Amino acid sequence: MNTTIYRKYLLYAIVAFLSMTAVSCSDEPTALYSESGTKAVLPEVASYSGGGNIADDNENKDINVLHACLFEDGVMTQVFEDIDPSQGLKLNVNKGRLYMVANLDAPAAMLRSVGMSEEEWLSMRILHKGGKNLDYMSGVVNLSDASNGTLLLNRGVARIDICVGQGIAIKDLYFKNIAQQSFLNKQPSVVSPEGTGINDVHVALDSPITESRPGIAYLCEQASDDISSVLTVEVGGETVVKEVAMPSALKRNAVYTINVFKASVEADVILSVTDWENGGGFDVAPNQGGLTVDAENTDFPYGTKVDATRKSIVLPHREADFVLSIDCDDELEFIPDPLLPMSVERINDAGAVGKNMFRITKGIWRPGMEEVKRKLMFHRKGLGENYPDDGIEVLMSANPVKVQGMFHFVDGTEYDFGKYIDNELGRLTVPAHKSVAMEYEEGEGEWVKLEETENGVLRVLAGWRPNDVTANGRVQKARIVITNKADGSEREEYTIARRNWGLPVTKLNGVWWCKYNAKGNSKDFSDQILSSDDPAAKAGKTVYDYLRDCSAEEYFDLWKWQYQGHTSQGMQVIDDNGVAKLEGYGPSDVHINKNDPKALAPDGYELPTLENFNRIFEAPDYVWIMWDGSHTSPWNGGTNIQRRQRRRNDVSVGTVALPDLIYISMYSPSQPEYESIVWYGSSAQWNSDGIKHGHYNNMLWAMHSEAGTGWYFNGSMAGLYLTKNGAGNNDSRLVRFKKSDVEYIY
Repeated sequence: MNTTIYRKYLLYAIVAFLSMTAVSCSDEPTALYSESGTKAVLPEVASYSGGGNIADDNENKDINVLHACLFEDGVMTQVFEDIDPSQGLKLNVNKGRLYMVANLDAPAAMLRSVGMSEEEWLSMRILHKGGKNLDYMSGVVNLSDASNGTLLLNRGVARIDICVGQGIAIKDLYFKNIAQQSFLNKQPSVVSPEGTGINDVHVALDSPITESRPGIAYLCEQASDDISSVLTVEVGGETVVKEVAMPSALKRNAVYTINVFKASVEADVILSVTDWENGGGFDVAPNQGGLTVDAENTDFPYGTKVDATRKSIVLPHREADFVLSIDCDDELEFIPDPLLPMSVERINDAGAVGKNMFRITKGIWRPGMEEVKRKLMFHRKGLGENYPDDGIEVLMSANPVKVQGMFHFVDGTEYDFGKYIDNELGRLTVPAHKSVAMEYEEGEGEWVKLEETENGVLRVLAGWRPNDVTANGRVQKARIVITNKADGSEREEYTIARRNWGLPVTKLNGVWWCKYNAKGNSKDFSDQILSSDDPAAKAGKTVYDYLRDCSAEEYFDLWKWQYQGHTSQGMQVIDDNGVAKLEGYGPSDVHINKNDPKALAPDGYELPTLENFNRIFEAPDYVWIMWDGSHTSPWNGGTNIQRRQRRRNDVSVGTVALPDLIYISMYSPSQPEYESIVWYGSSAQWNSDGIKHGHYNNMLWAMHSEAGTGWYFNGSMAGLYLTKNGAGNNDSRLVRFKKSDVEYIY
């Protein structure tokens, strides 16, 4: 090899601006309908297109504030503010387009106008502060399709990374002719708003850049042939200023990298621009075409493809460990790539034939991981330059199984929800030659099942087991096993995990009611009576009989808790100078019945609705329950509910006696397999005078009722009767949860 050819064309620096290819995903994913017809739309931050050349695992994906607006027939009809990103947005419409905007501090001006046309909405602009990261995101979903439950949020800016070679320092960096405004929402093509101002954007550097950095600047989406970057570069004791043109279209949610490579100091500075990913277009091409794969001496993994030019290879998604042989008369050294998701190690003792042999080791590409294309760049030992053709392009194929929903395996082979969760966790799209099955550890219940949809997509459903004695918060795992359908080969295992919590329940009129009132922090499973530690079940009794036989202290511990307003922290009955009061009671500006039904509940449970209570309480406004503990009769209202009641007179708090503590059993003779519901608990408090116990219980129940209406057990000398009432914000209430609807019971 004639090395003088190289020296003739020595480059002092190569600055390459790389516009990465976009990942394969739709700009408008569609929303998911539940069986009730309610649409649940969850926001998900889209991955950066291209991914960049520099490792950046800490890229912010936080959604701090989220708003949405709905357009039907091209007109804004609804605005939704301060949405909880983890819960998403539930809708009962099946048409129109839903837009979401995240991380805008004051979006009211943009979301204020119900009646605005969609054309006006799409013309909304946002001002950019030169080079700074505006972390706002936006996205849109078409509600007429029901195949997917996520809305992709795209960042509103393009990220600029810088990759610096050894011995180089960037002392100054700025961008010329940068737009100062962009559209709030993504447009069909990259375009800047009419009349957008143009400025230079300077990057503030505390010290020279001597190593690669992600996010050195953030620029708004724009299209122009006049955009360029200007770098002041110090190398070999000399300082030069060079300008390089940038792509004519800078896309939002994309990463662009300026690569600055060290070269010889013997020649004048020659600045060249190349698409580093695709090999560039330099006139000088060592070896008349650069490096090629020595296919005859490479033992490729099964499924690898090599193109006709032998300059690129496609690796399957599976694990790979093989030796790559490269045709080249010169000894090659691999140029480290911090973003290369596999290892490349030269084999130094391969002998004459294998002096350019490299061991390639790559892990499996898991479901949900997109394909990655990188160029393995090599340096010819003894030369001062790196050449863009001295590389082999490698495409790492995506896993053929696609994942949608709440779990993924991008970060590893296990996804832990870290909490109790049930119903649909996600969906798997599986090619025809693959099969998927669920596996469990010995003794573990089959808490996950796969359900095939009409279009062949597999729904991953997490189930619930009523009164599960193992539901103590333990980690519950299941393995998703993917194999070749023909012979079970190429086995892949991926684990999903949740915390298995459960509350004791019984069923009445189609509702799974919790057996016990809420205690302590009502959202915290650890404060509640668990199905794994149910005192009545452990004693072999029903709750009704347990409340008869337990000690006064045990009864009082269950009986004493009340809730108020929107706080999940319960108040307990105490002795306050001879008066039974709720500790911490005070005025409230929130009616507990008007909360979201899940606001006070642990995961998987919720407040029953007024209608749920009506199924067993519905009757004339005043229903007398006589004190005769043996009395039973059908409940008025046609639901055939029977009832019994008992009293306890041995309970007290401090010096205050609590006589005639009534607890009532209700059950359906048509469902003898289910235990009765038992209503018990302290009397309500609605002012500073204490709980309204008097001589008999006065039990006021919390329930989900938008009008605030509820049910109240009122005691009198004649007996105990029920009445519907509105009560007020200040009134404390007993809380009894029900199990939220679940598709799969195992």
